[in-house]
Amino acid sequence: MVLLLILSIFATSFPRADELGGLIKYALENSPKLENYRAMKEAIKHREEYSRSLPNPYLFTGFNNLPLNRPYPSKYEPMSGIVLGLGQMYVLPIKREREALVVKAEGSVIKARLGLAEKELIRDIKLRYLEWLYTSKRESLLKNIIAEAKTLEKLAEENYRLGRVALSEILSIRAEILRLERDLRRVAEERRLIKEEIDNLVGKSFELKGEEFEIREVNLRGVTPEETVVMGPILMEMRRLKAEVERRKVEHLPDLEFMGEYMIRPGLDNMFSLRMSLSLPLRKSRREDLMVLEKLKELKAKEAEIESMKREIKRAINSISIERDRFRGLIALTEEMLKEKERELKAIEISYSYGRTDFRDIIRLYRELWELRMGLLDLHLEMKSINIRAEVYL
Repeated sequence: MVLLLILSIFATSFPRADELGGLIKYALENSPKLENYRAMKEAIKHREEYSRSLPNPYLFTGFNNLPLNRPYPSKYEPMSGIVLGLGQMYVLPIKREREALVVKAEGSVIKARLGLAEKELIRDIKLRYLEWLYTSKRESLLKNIIAEAKTLEKLAEENYRLGRVALSEILSIRAEILRLERDLRRVAEERRLIKEEIDNLVGKSFELKGEEFEIREVNLRGVTPEETVVMGPILMEMRRLKAEVERRKVEHLPDLEFMGEYMIRPGLDNMFSLRMSLSLPLRKSRREDLMVLEKLKELKAKEAEIESMKREIKRAINSISIERDRFRGLIALTEEMLKEKERELKAIEISYSYGRTDFRDIIRLYRELWELRMGLLDLHLEMKSINIRAEVYL
């Protein structure tokens, strides 16, 4: 049910991302980690059911009152006989019910962990798919930059023949082209590595076409740690510990045992016996009370862990908001700088045509433009990655 809900939410949020949606659907259905949680959840359901039932009855047999010189029942020893019996341990209903509540709480922990694991798997696939998309964008941008650099190299060679450009400037451009081509090869290698990571997360290798997908901006302002999916498992663990405390509180109550015996006597009439026994909490202060104290201490430790995790989640949420604002500002600033550099380049090219500026200024501006374009691409990638990471909290 949780899986179908997540898939439906994802489908409505990203209607155009058919390829990415298919990857996530396959991963959610076939992930060994998620299957482990689902199997554990089903196993706990069965344990909850049988924890309310009584233990199996037991059958016993034996010999009574056998003499040493004749170790078997006989008419010469009227009190000797063969015993057949049936016994049943009766655990009080309150104990069985509270044990079932502990198991049910454990099932809630597994369910919360499953929900978080699904969210994290979706996040990881989306992040890697986004990075894979941006390797293509980075590759295209590098090819455009290399084309511009080669055009600049030809311009420098023409002006070198006219004596307007030094040989060192041509060599500098060629070195820049070599560096860009090396970066292009590195991006291709990075692309293959990211594809391997995607295959590992999905559980199968798919041929990727590369489709843009919508990334919504998640508003985490005002979200409390208790409302986040990340907090779910530890809150469920707290509930389970409370259930365990309640179970330990009734541990001292007696367990009953009922037994019935039928004795076959060779020399006398057969007889039967009925017995009932119950446990006595003689060592309650040294056993059951300490068992309760143990769980209370674990509960206190879990409360401290929850408080620590609340602070960590608050810090993470605040960091996401701060980073988002920072990258939004950096993108706006970089875009403005890029426009300014483009205007400056046009002005310098005009000035160079009249011999009023040096060719090195043109090379410098082109390098600054290339760095700004690559930087802007990386900023957009980081901005989108922040929004994807924020989705796991809701």
